[in-house]
Amino acid sequence: MNKIAQEFSAGAIIFRRVNSVVLYLAIYSARNKIWGFPKGHIEPGENEKKTALREIKEETGLKDFRIVDGYRYEDVYKATSNRGEFKGQEIEKHSIYFLFETQTENVLVDNHEIGDFKWLKLNDALALLSFDSTKEVLKTADKYLAAGKKI
Repeated sequence: MNKIAQEFSAGAIIFRRVNSVVLYLAIYSARNKIWGFPKGHIEPGENEKKTALREIKEETGLKDFRIVDGYRYEDVYKATSNRGEFKGQEIEKHSIYFLFETQTENVLVDNHEIGDFKWLKLNDALALLSFDSTKEVLKTADKYLAAGKKI
């Protein structure tokens, strides 16, 4: 029996506080036509956090952000590969997310890969996100923040 191929990506749940309200950044992938979070494939020589940092800069233009220590969520699901030797084949996709805080409201989307963005309260973000697994990532991040992590 053949072992299913695996692909790994890393990304970020980004939030900012407006007074006592937490707003989460959702981005619209023009290529995939879905709402989600900054995320991309882990490149050779990168670790998970380096990939997440690179993707934040590439997909949002944000520069002033900081990681929230202790949060890491791994979303594992079946997908069809769109890369390399496994293109078109079913794979096991591992998407690893970290939690980041920023003070910046302005996001620079490139209108090529990323078509739009929104800062949203939890329930609005959950309603907008395209996949249940992505919603679960956001719920765990929100619970982590609500658990009294002073950041």
